[in-house]
Amino acid sequence: MSNSSCLRLMMIVCWLGSFLQAQPTLQQLWVRHDAHVMRGDPKPRVVDPARSFTFKGKHGQTVRGWDVGDPQAPIVLWWQGGPGLPADPENDPINLADPKAYRHIEIDQPGTGQSDWIPGWKPEDTTEDAITFLRLRGVTSPVIVCGWSWGSTMALLFAQRHPAWVRGMVIGGIWANSSAEVRRYLDAKGPRSWVPGLSEAFSAFSTGVNSACDMHKAIRDGLGGSALANAYARAEGIQCSQGRIPRETLFEPVPMTPPKPVDLVVERDELIRFVYIESEMMCRGQRGEWKLRIRFPSELASVPLIVIQGRYDQVCDPEVARRVYRAWPGTKKLFVPMNGGHVAFSGPSKDEYLRVGLKLTPDQEAQLARANRLHFGSPYIVGAAIDSLVHPDGKP
Repeated sequence: MSNSSCLRLMMIVCWLGSFLQAQPTLQQLWVRHDAHVMRGDPKPRVVDPARSFTFKGKHGQTVRGWDVGDPQAPIVLWWQGGPGLPADPENDPINLADPKAYRHIEIDQPGTGQSDWIPGWKPEDTTEDAITFLRLRGVTSPVIVCGWSWGSTMALLFAQRHPAWVRGMVIGGIWANSSAEVRRYLDAKGPRSWVPGLSEAFSAFSTGVNSACDMHKAIRDGLGGSALANAYARAEGIQCSQGRIPRETLFEPVPMTPPKPVDLVVERDELIRFVYIESEMMCRGQRGEWKLRIRFPSELASVPLIVIQGRYDQVCDPEVARRVYRAWPGTKKLFVPMNGGHVAFSGPSKDEYLRVGLKLTPDQEAQLARANRLHFGSPYIVGAAIDSLVHPDGKP
């Protein structure tokens, strides 16, 4: 072997060594998480309204975007969940140990916040709107892309369509919107069957089989009014978290009401807008009209991926997260199982401690909350993942 060949080989070995060192292990990631937990809760960011911008999307519709933070800081493109939830730049960065260390960019998806609703909107077009906004804000280099739940769907779709724009991926609570996932989430014999009264609460609107479109039709037509919207959202909240021990019926049937069709152009109730938009996408998933295809371009082989998934998720099937992890090209990826459901578990409530005679001071309550986060995991794992990709050699 020539001297030049040996030199090239040594350079490759050194490069591979630095590459391997840059990939966090599961243990290193949890060290960062735990350090964040022990530092205590950061305060929500107060965002200047002037950091919001409206622009025209692919179809000429109004889209609102947020661009918050130091223009020179590493950029995080965040995708909100739902779909149906607006961008939340005040609270989304709370996952980060130091929100001021990042530039946070996000757009309101169709029908949320100040973005126009587009009937039958295409998630692919919304990724194009994100590219438009990045360019309008002068961004020219790849960014960290993040999202939870439906946000993971949009983050993955963005990466599929625009791999050159992705510096790293942090996603959790993975959702692909397949008919199988929708059935598992919403049908009466899925995880809802574990909660007494939950499936029965919607019996006036659905047989409990292929129920997504039944639910959307009822919400769209206003057949249950605000009571149906509240029950839909409450059911999702219970499935997301550990909830109360189901020692009694937690839901009563929602009555049918005279129809009052929902018009998203004029509807101002945020909860009704949320359940309308989400149930509409669930219905599309049930019918096989739109789902995320779990295959990725080879250009992403050099992009690090961190997948975070609750082992007991009753909304998003953990096996879908495994499929995404396996399908991601290359070896720069890490799978992070969490002791939680679709969101982190929080442990016993204050009332439950009082019931057994355990009275805590405010300081002790804060200590207990930290202990629960150390045990179950917390949203801080998202920030730890972002930090590990941007500062692989830095201290947590």
